[in-house]
Amino acid sequence: MPERYYPAPLPQYGLERGPILLKDGRTAFLRPATPADRPLLVELLSRLSPQARSFRFFSEVSPEAGADLLLKQTPGEDKVALLVLFGEPERVIAIGEYVQEGPGADSAEVAFLVDDWFQGKGLGTLLLERLALIAARRGIRRFHAFTLAENHQMLEVFRSSGFNIKTESDSGEVEVEFEIEPNATVVERFELRERIATIASLQPFFRPRGVAVVGASRDPQSVGYRVLENLVSNRFAGPVYPVNPAASQVTAGSAQANGEVLVVGSILAYPSVKAIPGPVDLAVITVPPDQVIAAAESCGQRGVRALVVVTVGLCAGQIKSLGEVCRSYGMRLVGPGSLGLVHTHPEVRLAAGLAGMPPRGRLALSSQSGALGLAVLEYAREMGLGISSFVSLGAKADVSSNDLIQFWEDDPETGVILLYIENFGNPRRFARLARRVGRQKPILVVRPGRDPRVEALFQQTGVIRADSLEEVFDTAALLTFQPLPAGPRVALVSNASGPGTLALEALRSGGLEATHFDLGSTATPSQYRETIAQLLADPAYDAVMVLFVPMGFAPTEDVAAALAEARRGETSKTLLACFMTGGRPRVFAGEERVPVYRFPESAARALSLVVQYARWRREPPGEIPDFQPQEELARELVRRAGKGPLEPEATRSLLAAFGIALHGPATSGPPPLAPLHLKISVQHDSLFGPVLALELVGLPLGSQLLATRITPLTDKDALAMLQVLQDHADLSALQELLLRISRLVEELPEVSEISLSLWAGSEGYRLEGAEILLA
Repeated sequence: MPERYYPAPLPQYGLERGPILLKDGRTAFLRPATPADRPLLVELLSRLSPQARSFRFFSEVSPEAGADLLLKQTPGEDKVALLVLFGEPERVIAIGEYVQEGPGADSAEVAFLVDDWFQGKGLGTLLLERLALIAARRGIRRFHAFTLAENHQMLEVFRSSGFNIKTESDSGEVEVEFEIEPNATVVERFELRERIATIASLQPFFRPRGVAVVGASRDPQSVGYRVLENLVSNRFAGPVYPVNPAASQVTAGSAQANGEVLVVGSILAYPSVKAIPGPVDLAVITVPPDQVIAAAESCGQRGVRALVVVTVGLCAGQIKSLGEVCRSYGMRLVGPGSLGLVHTHPEVRLAAGLAGMPPRGRLALSSQSGALGLAVLEYAREMGLGISSFVSLGAKADVSSNDLIQFWEDDPETGVILLYIENFGNPRRFARLARRVGRQKPILVVRPGRDPRVEALFQQTGVIRADSLEEVFDTAALLTFQPLPAGPRVALVSNASGPGTLALEALRSGGLEATHFDLGSTATPSQYRETIAQLLADPAYDAVMVLFVPMGFAPTEDVAAALAEARRGETSKTLLACFMTGGRPRVFAGEERVPVYRFPESAARALSLVVQYARWRREPPGEIPDFQPQEELARELVRRAGKGPLEPEATRSLLAAFGIALHGPATSGPPPLAPLHLKISVQHDSLFGPVLALELVGLPLGSQLLATRITPLTDKDALAMLQVLQDHADLSALQELLLRISRLVEELPEVSEISLSLWAGSEGYRLEGAEILLA
């Protein structure tokens, strides 16, 4: 295989426009500069120290002249200038730009400037990353930079970027040069910076120094009352501040003379967040919809870092305005329409919303549906599953599952991640995160409906996709309480032939290699204990599943005790049980828990999903080979073609640039080597990006879809698509074809559709037709 190719890093929001996170967790906004930004740039340069201006312009210049230089655009040259805006009123705190070194050149000069007060927040690195990603898409291959030798901060940005930089010094100036194609270090440091900033931004939610309840009320039926009660009754380890505008009326009225003050839930209330004397990192907003934005403004002015908006009924315009207010003040937002969040760590004990405090455990939960979130917590409690933290996302105006996955990745309290997802904001970013995080902690997902794109996404990233809430919790219990199975070999121990047969069929239909040990209807607890102990010690099995049906010869509690006793001798294998009784006994072997299921099919399905996940985790991650296509030639072909269908000759040339040979239709029917007629197509989806599909065509009943995947494909992804053609085609040749197509659509976002027709057999393939559409 060729050397490895590293796809460009993918930010959560837009590459050139959208919210960004500073290293300290505060939010800002990134967008391209325009001539109308001149006053903002003049204001920035006026704030800067003379040294900062001289570092950027190599001499002292006036703010007005500096702004004109930053906005200067030479005709025929590619230039991109990005601004970072922060605060209310909005101001520019950083600007970065690259300027092409002559029309058609593949190199550009890059520079950036950061407000003195925002040094050390990661802005220089972020701007460099974004400019490099944009430039690479436009055919730029190298960056140059010139800086003064004493400008240590800028030099450190280049050195720590991960790019392979070369430097030359002359007369107090340093020239920096480097290729901007992503490499392993660049991608790793991009992901690390994103993770650090995301975790910092979420800390005020999970470890706030103080919590304000905006809209706290004395009415026991009100949301504000219940939120305050949850915080206090669950013993949050910090101060709680009720906020109610009525407090100002009491203070200002005649009651003041009598010493009367407003108290909510035995706690002194404040007329506004600004009046609170102590630290407030988190505010829970429960006011009516028309008051939410004003409440958020007040929180931002007070310096609150995180908001949970429980209020429902906001229109789309209000939700957008709420997000803009939070961004302008550097706050992060959960909701609106959230039921709140829970963090069970004993040093925190935070129940900030309408959900109570569940038992502490290793399972982290996120739900888009509020009502479902409460039901999920109750079901987890019933199953004995402890929770590390729970977040009800609501409308997802800001904080999303992608943010939470990164937080839980580094959370030592979390061992398993469970998500209820109704829709994706950035599925391609989710795919990258899930591939990485799933190697350490299992990610389980419940999602309504069956979308081929989503199913492909889960298959490629090791996500455990459950069909129901019951199934996802059955699986979560096994992952939480037991070690991962080393393989698919299962020993089934039972005392009833009928249920045992059902269990055996369920295990085998799930792809497991099951062997049945039927102890008979008169089996005693000691027989169970001895048999289970022997099977746990037998290297021929990777897991043991115990099935018990009360037949009148052995009490349920005695069999449970026998199971626990047998477990104490061997704890490295997966052990689970099904007790077909009226209740669901809990089996403990020391500190370890053995999950118990009510029906054998449930236990078998959970074990099958866990075995599949364990297999994915043991396998090395896939790689993307670098076939070194002629990217510059391809971009020029696309640029000249414009929009619409690509002409046949241009199609042939574009494919050839990526090493794909179009032979055209055979003159006398299908070639002898090709018994299979295949179609490979790519459709660009606005959320998922390029979606690649493989079909078997020419069948009497029409085409048959064989596989769907989201690009970029790894070698493992491509091979998995082709497994159905095993023994019928040259999988290695087809794998390379799929990888080259994936690279083409990733490098050329202008390509919106591809349709390839080919014949394939054991000796290779012949590409006979191709259509490409440009958008």
